[in-house]
Amino acid sequence: MNWHNAKFVISATEPKDRPKDNLPAVMMVGRSNVGKSTLINSLLGQKIAFSSKKAGKTKLLNYFLVDNSFYLVDSPGYGSTDFATMSTIQFSSMMEGYLKEPSLRGVVLLMDLRREPGKDDLAFVRYLLSSGKPIALVLTKVDTMNQSAKAKALKMAKTLGFERILLSDQKGPSTEKIRLAIASLAKH
Repeated sequence: MNWHNAKFVISATEPKDRPKDNLPAVMMVGRSNVGKSTLINSLLGQKIAFSSKKAGKTKLLNYFLVDNSFYLVDSPGYGSTDFATMSTIQFSSMMEGYLKEPSLRGVVLLMDLRREPGKDDLAFVRYLLSSGKPIALVLTKVDTMNQSAKAKALKMAKTLGFERILLSDQKGPSTEKIRLAIASLAKH
């Protein structure tokens, strides 16, 4: 798979606005400012997804067609931010509708390894796990931690109940492992 053959296709919230070609999709989800857009840019080898230091900039589901074979979908972050304009109800409705889509083959949940999960994180994890969709957990901001803090955070992350836990440090080996996990989800 040539991950550099990617293009932005559409932004949507409603099912009627989403791509109609029935290609498989893998959605990237996580708290606002966890690094979803940055990771997408790293995976695709180009600045295709808008990333900002200010949280809450992504408002819609953004579809990126990869190798004409599947969509990588960037979603708005959950959790409150000063910049968020989407209410919790709108976000929940959009997620509920999209998680029922047959073309959505899997979910990549990004969590900041430096943060201990709060109540909203744990509720979102339970919700995703109950969806029946395969999920890969990607822990971000790994490169900012010392070994002791990283080991403690990884131990906590393993208690969340995910089969796949990957680390993202914005470097080659981790990026390739995440690509393989996403390709596996897309084929699921």
